[in-house]
Amino acid sequence: MTNRLGWIRWPWTGAVAGVAALALALSSCSLDVFDPDVVSPDDVSDPASLPIAVTGAIGDLQFALDDYALYSGLFTDEFLLAGTFPTRQEVDERRINFTNTTLNTELYELMHSSRFSADNLVASAQSLVGNEEADQDLVQFAIANGQYAGAFIRMLFAEMYCESIFGGNNEEDPSFETAPVDPVSRMQEAVTLFQATRASATANGLANLAQAALVGEARAQMFLGNYSAAATAAATVDAGLVYISEYSSNTIAQYNEVYNFTYADGNQVLRWTVGDGTLSSRFNEAWPFFDEWVALSLIEPNPDPVTFTSFDSSIPVKLQMIYPPPGPLGGPQSPPTAQGQGSPISLATGFEADIMEAEAAYRAGALELAAALINSRLTTGDNPHGRAFEPVAFTGDFASDIAEIGRAYAAGTWLTGHRLGFMRRVIRNDGVDLYPQGKPGSDTAFPMTKQEVDNNGNISTACSNGGPPWN
Repeated sequence: MTNRLGWIRWPWTGAVAGVAALALALSSCSLDVFDPDVVSPDDVSDPASLPIAVTGAIGDLQFALDDYALYSGLFTDEFLLAGTFPTRQEVDERRINFTNTTLNTELYELMHSSRFSADNLVASAQSLVGNEEADQDLVQFAIANGQYAGAFIRMLFAEMYCESIFGGNNEEDPSFETAPVDPVSRMQEAVTLFQATRASATANGLANLAQAALVGEARAQMFLGNYSAAATAAATVDAGLVYISEYSSNTIAQYNEVYNFTYADGNQVLRWTVGDGTLSSRFNEAWPFFDEWVALSLIEPNPDPVTFTSFDSSIPVKLQMIYPPPGPLGGPQSPPTAQGQGSPISLATGFEADIMEAEAAYRAGALELAAALINSRLTTGDNPHGRAFEPVAFTGDFASDIAEIGRAYAAGTWLTGHRLGFMRRVIRNDGVDLYPQGKPGSDTAFPMTKQEVDNNGNISTACSNGGPPWN
C-alpha cells in the first residue's frame, strides 16, 4: 500500500472536494504564511481559513523534513560535506557552535515553524467542532493530521537536540513553554500525540494515517527504551505500508532538498555526497555499508565527472541513488517512484515497523526470531528499495549485532532522517557509539541556536545540561 502523505492525496468526496483541490495546489506554501511571532490560533479559527491552515501544516512539515534528512545525515555517516561552508563543516565534524547561523535558518527555524503550524492547526480545528458553518469532515481531518505532524516534529526534536523549548516569547503559541524540555520528556509528548492521532484517525476512517501513527509511536517508544511497547505498536502495522511526504518539481521552493544538494541539476551546486573512506580531508569517513550499497546500485561510485562536480572540487562525488531523476541520468532507481526534484521522502513504512519488532525480539533474547524477521525483508527484496541485501547474522555480541540491526534499518530508511535517532538512542540507552569516528568533535546532538538563546527570555544557554560537546 503506497499512500501519498494523506493531507495531499486523500480521496476527498462531496463538499470537501474543493478543499482538496486547494490543498493540492498549495501543498508547499510559504513559511511566512504562519509567523509564530504574530499569529494566534484565533487568526485561523474561521471555517474559511481552515483549508489554508491544513495546507500550511503540510508545507511546513515538508520544508523541515528534507532539511532534517540533509543535516542529520551530514552529522552521522550518511553524508559528508562536498562544499566549503564552515557552518556545515561544523556539522560534518561533530563540533557544532551554537552561534551557527546556517543551522538556525536552514533547520532550526523550519522545525519550529512546522511545530507551530501543526499545533495551531489542531487548536483551530478543535475550536470548530460542532460549528454549523464548518465542514465537520474537514475539521476532523485537520485535527488528526495536525496531531500527526505535531507528533512527528516533536520526535525529530527529541532525536536531534540536546533539549528544546517551544513558544519563544509568544504566549499566544498553543504550546508556549517557560523552560527547556529534555529529549525524554519531548519524546513522551510525541508518544501521546501519536496515540491521539491514531484515535482520531481511526474514528474518522483515516486508516493509513492511523497506521503511520503506529509506526511513529513505535519509533518514539524505541527511543525511550520501551521496547516491548514499541513491538506491540509495530506488530499491527501493515507490512506494505509506505506513507510519504510528497515534493514537487513545480518550483524550486517545492523541491526535495536532499535531491537538490546531492544532484545539482542547474538550480543548486552539489554540496553533499557519500563517503567512501578515502578522503583524509574528511577524516576518511565512510558510509559503513558503502560496498554493499554500490553492489546494489544504491550508490554510483563513479558518476560522470562533468555532470557531477562538487562545490569543493577536491571532493569526488559518490552519488546517492535513492532520489535520482527519472531517465538515463538517474540510472537504476530506488524507490521506483523516484522523480528527482519531486522525489518523496518516507515518513512511515511497514518495513521499519518490522525491523523495530525484530530489534525488540533481539533485546528480549530471541536472536533467531529477530534474524528471521529481518532477513525475510532484507534478502528477498521485500523492502522499500526492492533490493536483495545481505542477511544479518547475529553473534550474541551486542555492539556488533546492534550495528547489523542499524544496517537493516538503513536498508529501508537511508537518507530519510532516521539514522540519527537510531544512533542517539543506542549511545544513550546502551552505551554503544556508532557515530563516525576520528572526527575533531564528539557531539551526539545539536544545541539550540544563539538566536533562541538571545531572544527567548526563558532560557540562558544552548543546553542547560552542559556542553560542548552537545549530548
